[in-house]
Amino acid sequence: MRIAFVVNTYPPRLGGLEQHLFHLTQGLTDVGHDVTVLTIGSPMGQRQDGKVAVLTGRANFPVADVISFPHLGSRRRITTFLREGNFDVVSVHTRFFPMSFVGVRAAHAAGIPAVHTEHGSGFVASNSPIIGPASKIVDLTLGRYVLHHADRVLGVSQEAADFAERLGAPNADVFYNAITPSEATTSPVDRPGHLVFVGRMVPGKGWDTYLEAVANLRAQGHEVDGEMLGAGADLDAARALAKKLGVDGVVAIPGRVPADQVRRSLAGATLVNPTVLSEGFQTTMLEAIAESGRVVTFPVPGAEVLRDAGMPVIITGERTTQSLTQALEGYVRQPPALAAPGLIDAWTWPHRVREYAAILDDV
Repeated sequence: MRIAFVVNTYPPRLGGLEQHLFHLTQGLTDVGHDVTVLTIGSPMGQRQDGKVAVLTGRANFPVADVISFPHLGSRRRITTFLREGNFDVVSVHTRFFPMSFVGVRAAHAAGIPAVHTEHGSGFVASNSPIIGPASKIVDLTLGRYVLHHADRVLGVSQEAADFAERLGAPNADVFYNAITPSEATTSPVDRPGHLVFVGRMVPGKGWDTYLEAVANLRAQGHEVDGEMLGAGADLDAARALAKKLGVDGVVAIPGRVPADQVRRSLAGATLVNPTVLSEGFQTTMLEAIAESGRVVTFPVPGAEVLRDAGMPVIITGERTTQSLTQALEGYVRQPPALAAPGLIDAWTWPHRVREYAAILDDV
């Protein structure tokens, strides 16, 4: 198949969505499909990323470093590109991105189907008096159009699929997120008391809840330590809070680190995931399990599925510091058994790429 990904964002930009797109596009070329990415941002121009052709246009009117817009007339130009290139299908991702709207309309104007993948499980959670209401308006207009008019709608978790249907998708199927297989050749040291936070340092992600829980455990006599991996507007505030709570000597806060370092930090450790944002499916849970680690998390999409599949996932009763502290206290006293060998294989990209190719072929 000739597949065009029409997306707002793509590597070298970093993030969970970008990693999903990178591994999916590269994987599709690995199994013989022809993939072109049409995106906006920088660096502008045309490049070859492995076997994937990437065409990047200018991003206009950026909003909070989250959303930006293509040039007027992009729909018409992309339609022409799709026709002249004899593409078979268009893939778009996340309902509120302008390129998703443009991609669906361009695909239909070119007479080919569009498949949309939803990566969020709810309206954007933001304390901003502008971003929250504005994003909801976009969801209920452009987002609803994308979900209603795409020929097939997928969600990266059951919660994301349900949200897509509430917003207007006639039907949404689950297409779970995935990870690259572990490269570890030996089993790491089992260290359940090493508590790792991975994520953006922004309100709602839970960095403050994590630090407070670590401080509570230390006060109760538990010799836990940890790492906070990630960058963001609240990084300095996180370091200040760690110092205030007296855990700056036991919790390393290096900021953003490479993906391979994240996997090394998770090896044999415990991922602590106290987010209250509208997550789709956090691959860090899978990465922790793949690296012979465990997960203690707030109720988030995908957590119950992993736990019910036999993964070492503990889910708190509530989304509070007290509930997280209580869950961790019981956990460090008696950690659950590690995942059985091979159990994580079905959640890796080689398996998921074949699944996605079959969906596109069916459409």
